[in-house]
Amino acid sequence: MKKLKSNMWCIDRTVMPKRSSELCRLWPAIAMLCCLVLPSIYYISFYYQLSFLNFEPSVRLNLQKEVVNDREDGIAETVNLQQPTHKIAQEKDLKEDFDSNRKKILQWQPTKTDEEVQIEEYLTNSTESGKASSNTNLFCDTTHDRFNACLLTGDIRILSNSSKILFFSSSSSSTTNTTWKIKPYPRKWEAPLMERIKELSISSYISHPETPTPFCTINHSTPGVIFSSGGFSGNFFHDLSDILIPLYVTSHHFHGEVKFLVSDFNSKFISKYQSMLTRLSRYELINLDNDSNVHCFNEVQVGTVNNKELGIDTTKPPYGSSMESFRNLLRSSFSLKKKSITKNSNKKPRLLIQLRKGSRELVNSKEVISMARRLGFKVIVSGPEETKNITSYSATVNSVDALLGVHGAGLTNMVFLPERAAMIQIIPWGDLTWACRFSYGQPAIDMGLKYFEYEIMKEESTLIEQYPSDHLLFTNPSEIHKQGWNMLWYYFLEKQKVKVDVKRLRSVLAEVLMYLK
Repeated sequence: MKKLKSNMWCIDRTVMPKRSSELCRLWPAIAMLCCLVLPSIYYISFYYQLSFLNFEPSVRLNLQKEVVNDREDGIAETVNLQQPTHKIAQEKDLKEDFDSNRKKILQWQPTKTDEEVQIEEYLTNSTESGKASSNTNLFCDTTHDRFNACLLTGDIRILSNSSKILFFSSSSSSTTNTTWKIKPYPRKWEAPLMERIKELSISSYISHPETPTPFCTINHSTPGVIFSSGGFSGNFFHDLSDILIPLYVTSHHFHGEVKFLVSDFNSKFISKYQSMLTRLSRYELINLDNDSNVHCFNEVQVGTVNNKELGIDTTKPPYGSSMESFRNLLRSSFSLKKKSITKNSNKKPRLLIQLRKGSRELVNSKEVISMARRLGFKVIVSGPEETKNITSYSATVNSVDALLGVHGAGLTNMVFLPERAAMIQIIPWGDLTWACRFSYGQPAIDMGLKYFEYEIMKEESTLIEQYPSDHLLFTNPSEIHKQGWNMLWYYFLEKQKVKVDVKRLRSVLAEVLMYLK
């Protein structure tokens, strides 16, 4: 029996050679090794083939889910995976989900520290400050006979002392730059004057990779208004009519949240009206003549709106301002207490007589002062020296009931008069009635004042002492007007002095007295 079992494993040694006999003894070990190795080979081969198979989406999603969940670092996650299904109608949706999740995994980045985020934001902002905005708009109004003005919104960069203003556009459809030339002083009909005003260029700027971009050195979150303090500044009439009133009309609706940029910078003008300017803007002025920064704004108006001489036309835009509100601003700026006069028959009205020296001087002023006092006025007299200090003189004007003076810039001080006060203008010889009413008569009415005038005759002009009575100056003054402004100025404003007929003037002052009492 024992020999039979042995033959079941090996062939009889007598038949097999000796070497085969040795292999027979190794057979159990070989069999055991095959049992261990062959399954591993099969396993590897099977899954190797799996990687090349075109699985259905549901199978691929399950594999993807297993891969993600097995990652120990927990970095990637598969979101909103559909449940396994073999329905053909759902295969397209499942494939889109799989592709979406795959992109999320590929685009994953490690979480940044706060410091890294701040650095990245700084670099991004620095880069974007040199990029152009496609939302920039420009509107220029050159149709008005008094002023030109442009309104820009978007990406605006002001290159201070280079007199350049750039508005950026990233539009590839535009191949040429657009440029506007503007002088921000609202008296454009006076060509000789406007030659002295600095011209600003407003240019579109198409950004290109090869074009160097002026980077912002100062970014402003508030709107900006550019105006000139040159021109006739220093003359009180022109300070108000050409600069301050237009600046108020243009900027009042910002309620102080606006920045002023000044060209033709006049430090005396800025200092004189500092208290008023600080009520129109809460920010420090920017001197465009002495500044090397690139100022960047989202909104800028170049030039101011001037729609009326020494006044405001409330029927024209921008709306919301009036001479009444402007005078309220003046009273606040100079701390003036008296808003309106109080009529009192038992009290002498206060009459301020302004005297000039040189041109249009009232040569018989002493007689006029004496007559006014006898008539019933309490007379206060001021000369050119008193008017230089605007703070003290504005208080003086605000304290009186009436103001008298010969046509000239000094009458502009009527802006400080209380409401319902009287303003009396002495009109020189030379067919100047319309011009004088235009400059001071209508503005006085617009300010809520009572306007009176006294027009002199040729006998009351000192010109009669210099030229014969049949001269063109007396026979046809309008012909002098036709010779131009310089001739008109020379004869009727520069060379003329006034010697009024006291009796005739008395009748006008009697009217004023009756009105005030």
